[in-house]
Amino acid sequence: MEHQVYADKEYDNLIKPIMIVTKIASFWPLERDHSTSMKLFKICHVLFLVALFTIMCTVIIADIIHHLNDLDELTACALTACAFFLDIIRLIVFSTHQKDMSYVVETMRKDWTCSVHENRAILKEKCLFAFWVSKCFITMVTVTIIIFACSPILETYFHGKERIFPYRGYFFANQTVSPYYEYIYIFNIMGGLFGCSLICGATTFNFIVVTHGSAKFAVLRKNLEAINSNNSDANIAMVNCIKEHQDVIAFADALERIINVLALAQFILSTGLFCFAGFQITSLLQDKHRLMQYTMFLNSAILELFMFSISGNALIDESDAVGESAYCSRWFGGTFGRNLQIVMMRSKVPSKITAAKFYSMSLRSFSQVLSTSFSYIMVLLSVSEN
Repeated sequence: MEHQVYADKEYDNLIKPIMIVTKIASFWPLERDHSTSMKLFKICHVLFLVALFTIMCTVIIADIIHHLNDLDELTACALTACAFFLDIIRLIVFSTHQKDMSYVVETMRKDWTCSVHENRAILKEKCLFAFWVSKCFITMVTVTIIIFACSPILETYFHGKERIFPYRGYFFANQTVSPYYEYIYIFNIMGGLFGCSLICGATTFNFIVVTHGSAKFAVLRKNLEAINSNNSDANIAMVNCIKEHQDVIAFADALERIINVLALAQFILSTGLFCFAGFQITSLLQDKHRLMQYTMFLNSAILELFMFSISGNALIDESDAVGESAYCSRWFGGTFGRNLQIVMMRSKVPSKITAAKFYSMSLRSFSQVLSTSFSYIMVLLSVSEN
């Protein structure tokens, strides 16, 4: 009982930062015994965020049109537009997959709190670093958003620059006149803060659950390798491993259903984010304040995509290695060889998170996005020079 209480407390402390940001973003699944009022509040919250991000996207597109002849301002607006478009996709994807998300969240808690000590040790070995990286990412994005929110005020009142909004947007011709500017500024910051919660929540949630999926395969591999035909309970252990393999595959399939469309949007729009942020950095080398601002944005965007990619890569590697672990068990002389063959054949099709079935989330796809983004930056720099 004491061990159970300790495990519950440990897991709650680990998942708490991710739970907070996802609840602000309104896509953390409700408890099974939730009240009707809580469900209604969540629906209203989702509708509010959809409306907020839609307005932000609309006014930023208007700002892009307004600055068609200014490449620096155009790319700055396009950068923010990509981020808000991605937020809308995140919100829709997670809001329409609440059933799968509930299953994933409940399975994670069960694995952490109800597993035997040896299995929990593997979960901690595989997942503790992911929880730490998630906290760092939340901190990095929050600091970046705060810098974006404060920069226009500092530039206006201390350097006498033209009034702009932190996350851009063109509302009407006299928008920089007081008190309209102050009211729109507050609305703009509100959009940025909620956008920050979606970025942090979606990225860390995806990173943690996919990493947990790879850890479940690692636990399965350990259990397979521990099978010994000389033991009297070897057949029972084999049956348990087959059931565990089916459960892990079902968990990975649920992750694929949740994330695959979002992964496609993430990889496509990340190309634009890297491209526009990189161009801003190269064109603002003399403006140290904005240079730091966009450098932090680019670092956050790269880390975000890297978290997607490395967790997906780990899932592929661990699921693919199940067959090797099955072969490494002490199967000779046993009566469960046929079952092991079936497990090995199934492992030839590794579980993976795809970008809408086009390609897999992996370190290879991460490097391809970076390469493509660099090429586009060179194109923008050439256009700027001409």
